[in-house]
Amino acid sequence: MSGDLKIAAQLLAEEGQSLVVVRNGRMLFSSRLPGIQPLLDALDNNVLPGSAVADKIVGRAAAMIAVLGQVTAVHTTVMSQGAADVLAEAGVLYCTGMTVPQILNREGTGPCPIEITTEFTVVPEKGVKAVRKLLNDLHSTVPLKQVH
Repeated sequence: MSGDLKIAAQLLAEEGQSLVVVRNGRMLFSSRLPGIQPLLDALDNNVLPGSAVADKIVGRAAAMIAVLGQVTAVHTTVMSQGAADVLAEAGVLYCTGMTVPQILNREGTGPCPIEITTEFTVVPEKGVKAVRKLLNDLHSTVPLKQVH
């Protein structure tokens, strides 16, 4: 495990983060927010190239973001087999506590919708575009709560 990946993994475990990005021994980005949005934010802020990423859960979509962002290594507690395949194909080093067939939704009742979005996509750019569209659609269809 590279020095940056060790630092990222340690910060993920010790500081309660959901995502940590480290390059050249320095933490460039971190988040405690759940889901894939923090990794998209890291991509949009251009902090991923050449970095090591530690993320609590890495599914196929997160792996595609890592590849698109030119990450060198990924550490996670749980990784889907699809994510492992994407990272291996791109030559990105990874370590995981557990590999599972697929990432489940937050309720644990079925597959994660983000994972489903990239299931048949092999091109990271297309996968990330599909994820952004799904997130945009989900955010635009959430009904507003009425205050009485």
